[in-house]
Amino acid sequence: MQVRIWIAGALALAACDRAPRAEGPPVRFAHTLAPAEAAALDELIAGRAPAVEATLLPFSRAEAVLGATLASADDCPDLLRIDATWLPALAAAGRVSPPPPALAARAWLPAGRELASWDGRLLAVPMSLDGLVLIRPATAAPPTPWPPADLAQLEAAAAAATTAGRHGLGLRVDGYWLVPFLRGHGVDVADGTRGTLGIDGAGAEAALADLAALFARGVIAPPPAPGAEAEHEAAAFARGELAILISGPWAYPALATAGADGLGGLAIDALPGAPRGAQLLAVPSCARAPERAWELAGELTAPATQAAWSRRLGAVPTTEDGLAAAAPLARATYAALAAARPLPRHPLSAALFDDLSPAVAAVVAGDATPAEALDGVRRAWTRALAAGAR
Repeated sequence: MQVRIWIAGALALAACDRAPRAEGPPVRFAHTLAPAEAAALDELIAGRAPAVEATLLPFSRAEAVLGATLASADDCPDLLRIDATWLPALAAAGRVSPPPPALAARAWLPAGRELASWDGRLLAVPMSLDGLVLIRPATAAPPTPWPPADLAQLEAAAAAATTAGRHGLGLRVDGYWLVPFLRGHGVDVADGTRGTLGIDGAGAEAALADLAALFARGVIAPPPAPGAEAEHEAAAFARGELAILISGPWAYPALATAGADGLGGLAIDALPGAPRGAQLLAVPSCARAPERAWELAGELTAPATQAAWSRRLGAVPTTEDGLAAAAPLARATYAALAAARPLPRHPLSAALFDDLSPAVAAVVAGDATPAEALDGVRRAWTRALAAGAR
């Protein structure tokens, strides 16, 4: 009931800021919202005029689907919810339009404005901030040393917390989750803007070997079948089988407990070397109703709406007023992400993980050595960056 009151309040406040609108064709909104987020969206747009026609795209395929759709300009959506790593490619191809001045002037937090911009221009509006953090049950005593100052301290704390019935650490076998290990060994993923490969040194192999060794020792929980990661980690966390989970705000609805201040029951700390990202709202250049699309984007990012979603979902606001009114869980996450760094930004950056994630899986499974797996990634990234430079 509290959540419905918060959402209703957000709608009422947003309604005060806009003039009455005439009915018209629905605003077509293509998004990658998780189930809990999609349910919140449905409540937010219920009875709205003009209506919103929401289409869910699977996150793993959404970038490719949207890229093809916008390139053909056939049946173009009016509004997109995209990962911040997708913006450089869309912007470089001229597929998105800048927000109107009034919305651009909103008091966006610097971390959000940075990721919604490309080549010095704001080309989207940030809906929420995210990235990898360390998650523990708030009632559990912290491991030692805590909070970790670097990767070595995190590994030591996770090893000390590992027992016969509990793994010290939980994370996904995915290139994104490898980034803190890469950075802990002094390297990073490729940076197309600078022309650096990132993983061409010995540090990348050491990082991948380090990660694989933690799996082999049982410090990190065994990976589930691909596609079942979210459900598996939430169940293991609830059973007390994970002392520390590396994940992000997208996981909170399945991990947290509901209380007077919204979602809670979690202790959030900074992950050394963590990547920071954002979810953005963008209007395609081919949108048939860009003004109405930006109006919807303004409602979805209104401070009152952001505060309500921070309570219901743990979403991290992107506006100054939204953060000031946010739930404690969201504010703790914002603080934990303060030292995190975005991934290198380039039109090819998101696609690079298509090569890195299978390499991580092969090494963790024992099907390849770090040198063998990364050699293939290096060749693929070298070709991709060379082709992109032409």
